[in-house]
Amino acid sequence: MRDYVICIDASVDIDQQFIEDNKIVIIPMKYILGDSERLMENRLTDSQLLDFYNAMRAGAMTHTSQITPYFYQQVFRREASLGHDILYISLSGGLSSTYSSARTAAEEIEEEFEGLKIEVVDSLAATGGMGLLLMSAVKARKDGVSLSENAEALRANALKICHWFLVDDLKYLRRGGRISAATAVAGTVLNIKPILKIADDGTLISIAKKRGLAKASAFLAECYEAAVDKSLPGDVIIAHADCSSEAETIRKRILASNPDANVMVCGLGPVIGAHTGPGMAAVIHWGNRDYI
Repeated sequence: MRDYVICIDASVDIDQQFIEDNKIVIIPMKYILGDSERLMENRLTDSQLLDFYNAMRAGAMTHTSQITPYFYQQVFRREASLGHDILYISLSGGLSSTYSSARTAAEEIEEEFEGLKIEVVDSLAATGGMGLLLMSAVKARKDGVSLSENAEALRANALKICHWFLVDDLKYLRRGGRISAATAVAGTVLNIKPILKIADDGTLISIAKKRGLAKASAFLAECYEAAVDKSLPGDVIIAHADCSSEAETIRKRILASNPDANVMVCGLGPVIGAHTGPGMAAVIHWGNRDYI
């Protein structure tokens, strides 16, 4: 069985040490902060994330740009030249064109290298959801699972990952066209915090509204308690956009309800943070994605 590397978009939220320890190949992603376009090749440090969200609070405009097939070709060709097959986990195809771009690139590179196998997996996830799938893929590879079997298992299990998000400032959803200007103004006046999830088609949808950050944070923990499936891995990722106190409150409540949970807290990267703004928090775990 040929060796294979695991690749994933730079938008994944997971501990950087895990990426380094397991030799994960990161596909760079671009984001724009103010007038500066930046290439993210690894997770930003906590200090860099703080600077990013403070710039947003100060009014800096943020955008992201899609990864082109050329980016994928560069990475896939390099790994193929080293004799590696490739398992690639993409950001949800419902949120980005990365999955389709990667498939296009994979087909071209497979034609260049005889016997090369590239498996492209749509995570139907984002941020820590990609992190949980990455952890699963790494464990399977260590256990000797083949490339094709690993990819098949990831596809089969992608819909077992739950994402519950709260957004603190509605203006960022308004900028992205997800809510109207009138809704954003009314919600801000009433201190409304929308709760969203990633649906089965990989898109982001609204599922609830809570007045005030405390109620919204508590609702995320309630979603975990209702949707968790303890027969599945107990890993939980809490991703936050510079709101560590809310993340810690959620972490404590999750552990109170399930002391066996392996809860990791990490900063939300700029690729997703550019669209949700500072103050966003997410609880991501294995369970019943469609309970609400």
